Amino acid sequence: MPSKKDTQLLTNLRAASTKLTEAGAPELAATVDDLLAPGGWGRLRNATEAGTAAPNVPIHMPLVTRAAIQQASSTVPADVAEGLEAFIAGTFSPAANAHRARRNTGLETGNLNVRVDADLKARFQAAVEQRESELGYKPALSHVAKAWLIEKYDIAPAEKLAEA
Repeated sequence: MPSKKDTQLLTNLRAASTKLTEAGAPELAATVDDLLAPGGWGRLRNATEAGTAAPNVPIHMPLVTRAAIQQASSTVPADVAEGLEAFIAGTFSPAANAHRARRNTGLETGNLNVRVDADLKARFQAAVEQRESELGYKPALSHVAKAWLIEKYDIAPAEKLAEA
């Protein structure tokens, strides 16, 4: 059931559309109407994410690992940025098999979603190209971020976390 605040928001947006039409700005009224149409808020969110927000990086991991990271860090995006900068500078390299996901562990998995500045993401990709032969594989941003967080906060392997 919509809250009173939600109902007021819809009422105000409809009134704004009417006022914009009356004021001779039908194109602005049509934009408000588009937001009120089914899926309108989703289109607004997509436009915001594509236009101004930093890109999302989903980091796949066991949920117990995600919970341990979220408990250890109050600034996960800043920590990920720190790890990517360390990778770019060559002062951090994930363990040799950090990029290989463990399979059939029986642990429930999910994503830790982190926004990463587009410029930092581009610099990371350039560093990957330079460091690929040194590492022996082409690390994904999400793998480097996960390895950094686990190492920085000394997170136990997921299997041990699940036992606790």
